[in-house]
Amino acid sequence: MLRSLALAAGRAAAAALLALVVALPAPARAQAPVVPGAAPPLEVQRREFKNLHRLMILKKARAKIVAGRERAKLEKLAARGNKAAKRKLAGIRAQRPTLDEAELPAGVGTPARPALPTGAQATTSIPLNVRTNNPAGDAANAGQCEESIAALGDNVLVAWNDGQGFTSGGDTQGYGWSSDGGVTFTDGGDIPHPPAYPAWEWTSDPVVAVNEKTGEFWYCGLANPNASNNAIGVARGRFTGGVFAFDSVFVVRSASNASFFLDKQWIAVDSLTGNVYVTNTTFTVTGDQIDFYRSTDGGRTFSAALTLSSAFDEGWVQGSRPAVGPNGEVDVVWSAIGQINDNDYMRFRRSTDGGVSFGTQSDAAAFISNYTTGAPAFNRERGLSFPSIAVDRTSGAHRGRVYVTWNESWDWLDDSFTALGARSESDVAGNNTSNNTTATANAFTVGNILRGNLQTTSSVTDQDYFSVSLNAGERFLAWADSFTTSRAFTLRLFAPNPDGSQRLCYTGKTDSTAAQTSSVFAYTAPTSGTYFVRIAGISRRQMFYRIRTAFGATASERGRDQRDAFTAWSDDGSTWSTPTRMNDDAVGFDNWLPEVGVGGDGMPYGMWFDHRDDTYGSRAHIYLTRSADGGATWAANQRVTSVQLNFTTAPVNIAPNEGDYSHITASATRIHPTWADARASNPSVDVFTTAVLTTSSISSCPNDTTVDADAATTAGWTLANDSPLFAGTYGVSLSSTRAWPVSGTPTIAIPAEGSAFYTANVTVPDTAAAGVNTICLTLTTPGGVVVGECCYNVTVNAGNTGVLEHLSGLALAPAWPNPARGSARIAFSLPNPGRVKLSVYDLAGARVRTLVDGDRSSGAQSVFWDGRDTGGSPVRAGSYFVRLEFAGRSLTRRLVMTR
Repeated sequence: MLRSLALAAGRAAAAALLALVVALPAPARAQAPVVPGAAPPLEVQRREFKNLHRLMILKKARAKIVAGRERAKLEKLAARGNKAAKRKLAGIRAQRPTLDEAELPAGVGTPARPALPTGAQATTSIPLNVRTNNPAGDAANAGQCEESIAALGDNVLVAWNDGQGFTSGGDTQGYGWSSDGGVTFTDGGDIPHPPAYPAWEWTSDPVVAVNEKTGEFWYCGLANPNASNNAIGVARGRFTGGVFAFDSVFVVRSASNASFFLDKQWIAVDSLTGNVYVTNTTFTVTGDQIDFYRSTDGGRTFSAALTLSSAFDEGWVQGSRPAVGPNGEVDVVWSAIGQINDNDYMRFRRSTDGGVSFGTQSDAAAFISNYTTGAPAFNRERGLSFPSIAVDRTSGAHRGRVYVTWNESWDWLDDSFTALGARSESDVAGNNTSNNTTATANAFTVGNILRGNLQTTSSVTDQDYFSVSLNAGERFLAWADSFTTSRAFTLRLFAPNPDGSQRLCYTGKTDSTAAQTSSVFAYTAPTSGTYFVRIAGISRRQMFYRIRTAFGATASERGRDQRDAFTAWSDDGSTWSTPTRMNDDAVGFDNWLPEVGVGGDGMPYGMWFDHRDDTYGSRAHIYLTRSADGGATWAANQRVTSVQLNFTTAPVNIAPNEGDYSHITASATRIHPTWADARASNPSVDVFTTAVLTTSSISSCPNDTTVDADAATTAGWTLANDSPLFAGTYGVSLSSTRAWPVSGTPTIAIPAEGSAFYTANVTVPDTAAAGVNTICLTLTTPGGVVVGECCYNVTVNAGNTGVLEHLSGLALAPAWPNPARGSARIAFSLPNPGRVKLSVYDLAGARVRTLVDGDRSSGAQSVFWDGRDTGGSPVRAGSYFVRLEFAGRSLTRRLVMTR
């Protein structure tokens, strides 16, 4: 009953909040100076933070829908001859769209760049970093980001958000391709448009996939088909003669701007059936939901939307992704803001009938989201916790296992803000610049309430700096909680090194018409130092502010700081493993936009933006890891990027500058991570990728050999691991077609980009008949995928068997061969069971080696001498005597040993 009441209350609160968000902004009310006050009760604070999360997801969609409604009204008035409406429409049509509502530089118009191959960046100890887009002809600040990648053999396709479209017009999407496994790329230019839509423009969220059976590559993106609608489209293409080209374009869904906003679509292709699957977030005037579409005719038509998210989650979901399992299962995951407690959730549903219907919802994970700030240097005022998904479709030990990856923080929502007094800015009347730099920042102690007045006008943008000393590992929260809906602001945290300008946190409210009235960030210091908090006005009017500060604390939560990268797995789509952390960096460094993919070696690989190599964690590298035990544990993290990335200083006309996602995919032989890249040598933010080999091999096999019965011999194989980043423990199995004893260790460790020599002992029974026996070694990756098999033949010599057949009584046959080169077979016969001794002597009569000393059965038998003395050293070439002693009698034969 209590749960039902809580759910009902949650729905009622959600409905009230939606009404507030959808409504047009009310006239701004006068804002009075605020004074420090007691922090709200913890439950009120939690609700405030949860509603803030929801507003950050909804506000862009709400603004789009409101704008669509306003345009629809203007269209009607203009059709009736209203001149004012016509002028407004002309102004709207002249505006270029942006990927985000944040203000972006206008840029300078430039001609479209040529589609030319781009060169790879040289690296030394890490995989080759390759730029996929060609910046020739781009504006100086035209950025590329939010990339996706698909690979089949040596053919690779990458797509991205393209900021050149903001300066030269047209699409804001681009793509590139490689036919040499990702060593070089050709910028493909524009993606084709559906013929029936002459005004079509690709706008955002590019995703690519491939049908491994047919070789068809698929692109999926958001689009504006005309002035009144927004849409999801797909384009199909293939490689022919080493060159990629699109051949068809189809529309998945088109919806009215006045009623719907389609966002965050993703695509998957089933190679078994050829079905194409697309999911997205559909924002409506009453909430938002996760929708699913399927095509069974090669993308020509798609089904009506099937809503996967629950009614309870309406308005609280985002970031879906589909994936296809080895038996055609359709798996879909998305994130949902929790409405009951601090947790958010990774929701999951599976279809076993090709997307016709889906099973019940399960939760892959409950987690804490750091949604109010992105990674250091991220240029958008909110964070992301979207999932990544991959399914093992190899023949390995975990075939069919689905992996879900996300980032999460410590539970900062349950940290209370207890005021320890106020700290006011030092501005005085007529001077609003006394603390507008890091050098003049007002110092405070965590727990103080920061107060001030931003005197922003049409010609002056005011900003106030405060400084605070933090020790390594301390968790710091700042909450600006006193703004009205008509005010817009940014709240940032900066690193002290090198100049106080390196962004660590960025939050705020960038739209003065949105319902949001507060914002907060949570941060963990990786290094002791003096950090800077800055609040700045955007809305061009005076505003007073209050910033609450507090220390955070951790308890039993998994997340340690701003964000860690976690993965959970499921074999049945309903029960999920305990999440495991992939990153192994120290506390205080952000791990951002994690992705997961399964290599052809049967192992899941994870990647993310990682900030461990910068003192204050403001600059980034891409790091990679893998799991050899199905996601239970993860290998030591390895750096992929050859140059550190600095997004704070990189010129870019796209927000978000790092994208809402990176991506990773796999071919049979390589893992292909791709990311937005802000190295200093780039003209702006570009898209980079690398190809990491996942192959291994049996590079040498024993030669065929001839032996005698009762021989003992060894065989050796050279095993190679091609991965430049990861060592591995490989499985080894041995077999014999004639069931001889063959022994060796079941595993062998092979270093990264190295080899190891494996030896096996082969024992030939003394009863072995003449003929061939085949000995085989099978090598298996740590992920359980069979690498291959290498065999050699062992032939039992017929000559020695004939000697044995004619021996009887007490007899010592001539050694065979004689002369012997390195080893020899010595046959003898006993008339009855008893103790026997067989030894080798040199010409001086000294015993060299005792071959037999013990009880033996009667009859013919033989032993093998490997040409070594008692100490294990090879004997010299020369003549030796073999002496058989039994029941007081002895027999001797001469043996010549050569080398």
